[in-house]
Amino acid sequence: MVSATSGRLGVNGREALFVLSVFSLSRLLVFGAMVLSPLVVPPVQRSGTWNLDDPILRPLFRWDAGWYLTIAKHGYSYDGHPGRQQNIAFFPLYPLTCRLCHVITGVSVPLCGALLSNGAFLVALATLYVLVAGEVGSGTARLTLVLLAFFPGSLFFSTMYTESFYLLFSAQAFLAFQKERFILGGCWAGLASATRLPGILLLIPLLSRALPRLKDRPVRGRVALAAILASSGLAGFMIYQAIAFGDPLAYIRVQHAWGRSVGPLFGGVIDDLASNSHPFQFKPLNDIGAAFTLVFIALTYVLFRHLPWSYGAYTLLIMVMQLATGGTHSMTRYLSVLFPGFVALAVIAHKWKWIPWLVIPAFALKLGVFSIRFAQWY
Repeated sequence: MVSATSGRLGVNGREALFVLSVFSLSRLLVFGAMVLSPLVVPPVQRSGTWNLDDPILRPLFRWDAGWYLTIAKHGYSYDGHPGRQQNIAFFPLYPLTCRLCHVITGVSVPLCGALLSNGAFLVALATLYVLVAGEVGSGTARLTLVLLAFFPGSLFFSTMYTESFYLLFSAQAFLAFQKERFILGGCWAGLASATRLPGILLLIPLLSRALPRLKDRPVRGRVALAAILASSGLAGFMIYQAIAFGDPLAYIRVQHAWGRSVGPLFGGVIDDLASNSHPFQFKPLNDIGAAFTLVFIALTYVLFRHLPWSYGAYTLLIMVMQLATGGTHSMTRYLSVLFPGFVALAVIAHKWKWIPWLVIPAFALKLGVFSIRFAQWY
C-alpha cells in the first residue's frame, strides 16, 4: 500500500517514509501542545468568541476558522457595508470543499475541515519533496520539508484555514510548470487562485517556463489556455460576487474592517518593530512576524542565485502584496506557505551544517508556544 501510494506521489518508499515521519512528528508537536495548553496558560475570556461542542477538535478551531465554518454551513452573506467584518472576505474553494465532504460522507463540517487540512498538508510535503529535489537535490529537499513543517506558522496547516490547500496547489503548479505541463499547471494555479488571492501570482512560474518556448505556435496556445485557467479561480469568485451582491470587489472592500488598507510598503515592518522599543510594550507576535519578514526578504537573494528566477520573483511579490496593506500582522502565518523561502534557507543549511541544529529546535519550540497560545485564544 505504501509503495503504491508513494509511486503515485512521485517518491519511493524510503522517501515516502521520510515525508510521513516529518508530517507525523510536526503534527504530534502541534496537537500535543494544544492538548496541554489549558495546563500552561489560562484561556482568554473574550466577548463574542465561539467554541465547538466537540472538545477534541475545539482547540483547532479559533479565529478565522469560524468564518470558514459559516461559509461551509450557510454560504456567503454581505450587507454592502465594508466597515463590518463579513465572510465575503474569505475565498470559497476550501470551505466549499469542506461542505462537499460533509454532504458526501455525512461527517461533520469541522471534522471534514481538520481531515482535509491535514491530508492536504501531507500530500503537499510529498509534492514539495519531488519539486525541490528536482531543482536542487534530495538533501536540500529533506531539509526544506523539516524547516517548513516545524516553522511556527505551520500550526495553521492543521486547522480549518486555507494554508494546506494553498501550499498543495501552489507546489503542484510549480511542479507542473517545471515539467512544462502548462495546462495542468494552469489548473492547479486556478485552484490556488480560488483559495487565496496570491494564487494569481502563480502566473509568474508559468511565464518563466513558457517564455523560451513561445516561438512554437502550439506552445503559445497551451500557455494562453494555462493563463486563463490560472486566473479562473479569482475571476469566478469576482463574477459570483457581482451576481450575488452587485459588487465584484466586495472581498477587497471588507478588508478595511480588519484594519487592512494599502499603505507604505515597509511602513508596517518599521512600525511593528518600533512598537516594541519600550520594554513594557513588547508585542512578541508582531515582532517575530516582522523579523521573519526581513529574513525572507534577505533569502530571496539565495533564490535568485540558486533557483530559476520565478521562485524569487514569486516570493518577493507575495510579500509585497502583504506588506502593501501596511503591516506584518499575521505575517508568520502568510510566510508558512511561501515554500521558496524555506528552500533558500535549506540551501544555506545544507552548506553550513550547524544551521539546522540551531534553527530547527528554535522553530519547534516556537511552534509549540504558538500552538498553546492559539488553542487558548491568544
